Amino acid sequence: MPSLHILTGSNGAGKSTIGPDYLPLEIQENCKVFDGDKLFMEKQSELWRGGMRAHKEAKKIAFAFVEETFDTLVADALSSNADFAYEGHFTNDATWDIPIKFKENGYQINIIFFGLANTDLSELRVIDRTKEGGHYVDPLTVASNFYGNLEKLNIYYKLFNTVQIVDTSETEHKVLCVFANQEINSAIPSNELPEWFQINLPDIVAKIKEKEAI
Repeated sequence: MPSLHILTGSNGAGKSTIGPDYLPLEIQENCKVFDGDKLFMEKQSELWRGGMRAHKEAKKIAFAFVEETFDTLVADALSSNADFAYEGHFTNDATWDIPIKFKENGYQINIIFFGLANTDLSELRVIDRTKEGGHYVDPLTVASNFYGNLEKLNIYYKLFNTVQIVDTSETEHKVLCVFANQEINSAIPSNELPEWFQINLPDIVAKIKEKEAI
């Protein structure tokens, strides 16, 4: 059975840097993770080097290029029953159409969520990344992604064959819980879950508490 792997979470939580390390070894070796933000920056820089000075136009063209590239890769993967992996933000219902489409085509779908303690830390991580040449994200978008991703994960987690939630707030990352087919494989005690998890993922917290009560 082919598989889809999604890396998501807060801005600056490590989707691009450490995210691929959490994927199964065979996916790491045989499947390149699609990173739309990276491709956007590369295309925008290419347009600037080519002489385009209109920032809004370059941004518009780069965004369209990323969207077209992603749609083509998705179609190619589905037509050949190939494994596929990508990272992104899932802050509205429309962004969940792709994993649903893969599931309807017989894929095992998997998601890994990387969370941070709060939006302040997310903003600081973005600033540090920008200083090193990474892409900038404005504070409003950081907050929207922080809360939007969590809200939708709490709703859609049952869609996935496997769910892994990781806290990357500290230097030592902590796997908070792992689901397989809506059942908990492992989880830290509910009273030890970080505040961001307890507040924003109430349905998942209830599932963990239910398991503890057995």
